[in-house]
Amino acid sequence: MVKLVEIGGLIKKGLGHGVTEEFSKNKDVVSVGYANGRASDIFDEQQFGSASEAEILTLLVKDNKSNTIFDELYQHLKLSTENNGYIFKHESILKSSK
Repeated sequence: MVKLVEIGGLIKKGLGHGVTEEFSKNKDVVSVGYANGRASDIFDEQQFGSASEAEILTLLVKDNKSNTIFDELYQHLKLSTENNGYIFKHESILKSSK
């Protein structure tokens, strides 16, 4: 059984489609998707009083490639130069069903 890692994040609305387009082509990414949500205190623009629209990002990736994919996602979202959200990586998923 292949060990998997979840990479997730809250990103600026409109960026999720590009992430799914780019990372769904990677053979080491098992699943990639995003959903609409709201976040407060993350983005400069607040459309809903104290909150702004965001996208909740989830990738399931092979454990042995998770650091590389995390770095690629960081670069893709331009997180070092733009306020596009944040990403995080969990420990290996130890149990799962087929």
